Amino acid sequence: FEKLCSISLSHINVYACLVCGKYFQGGSGLGSPDSEEGQVWVPLTLRGVRCVSPRSEGSLFPQYVLKPTFTAQHIAHLDKQAKLSRAYDGTTYLPGIVGLNNIKANDYANAVLQALSNVPPLRNYFLEEENYRSIQRPPGDIMFLLVQRFGELMRKLWNPRNFKAHVSPHEMLQAVVLCSKKNFQITKQGDGVEFLSWFLNALHAALGGTKRKKKSE
Repeated sequence: FEKLCSISLSHINVYACLVCGKYFQGGSGLGSPDSEEGQVWVPLTLRGVRCVSPRSEGSLFPQYVLKPTFTAQHIAHLDKQAKLSRAYDGTTYLPGIVGLNNIKANDYANAVLQALSNVPPLRNYFLEEENYRSIQRPPGDIMFLLVQRFGELMRKLWNPRNFKAHVSPHEMLQAVVLCSKKNFQITKQGDGVEFLSWFLNALHAALGGTKRKKKSE
């Protein structure tokens, strides 16, 4: 799921437009992308992220928006406060109660992902990437991609400093399509209960869980 320019399909000097959500190719350094369609661009390959826009050339833009992180202390207080946050576009939202874009026919998956994001033990585990980063998987195993993408989505949903008051689940859903061998798709309606069952079992297996059932005593 490499981020490619939506026009040239190149992976070199790719910027994300924070207004339209598309990727565009830019020049060297911090120059603006070649396309005139974007309005607020962020280069994705830099550690020190800068915002490049027609009205604010080279202004600083926090990396936290692209890759939010959570400390154990922050996670412990998530359920103890209900404080509205203000997105960078000026809208207010409650972290954790954030909309997911409906790309085409993925509302069944969105409902499940949003519900799971509000299950505290599951949420707390995935908010802290250190909990699963060191898990070893066999060479060529693609199922761990589900874990990585779900963790990324969880942190975006609970990010108190989002750019907008809604989040795109596109990369998470791409991983679902791949790992489910197209049994669950973005362009075709699916059964929410079946998706929930498959998704939890797939996460369990990708995290090193066993498929064997324990014998009842």
